[in-house]
Amino acid sequence: MPTIRIDYDDKKLEDSEILLLSNSIQKIVSSITGIEDTFVYANSPRIKVRVAPIEIFVQISATKVPDGESLFNDIKNQLSKWKKNNNFNHPINLTLMPMDWKFETDIK
Repeated sequence: MPTIRIDYDDKKLEDSEILLLSNSIQKIVSSITGIEDTFVYANSPRIKVRVAPIEIFVQISATKVPDGESLFNDIKNQLSKWKKNNNFNHPINLTLMPMDWKFETDIK
């Protein structure tokens, strides 16, 4: 399941803008990967020093990424298209992070 983390500067963006971006990047990544369980966490750090307006980190199991370059470009192109269609003019930095992780849900 891909996890998307968005760090943003709340002095430059409204909550409504980040909510719109969060919903959109979730749909983009889910559609491209074919993985419905794609989650987004968006936060503005309390302390910020020389930060970009928006940083998006897409974490996904390395086993789900046969071609990281292709996946990265697909996400980037869809995000760019979305920005143009929605007149979203804030700069966005994108990072794809294939992860070698193990996880278990609902531990009792």
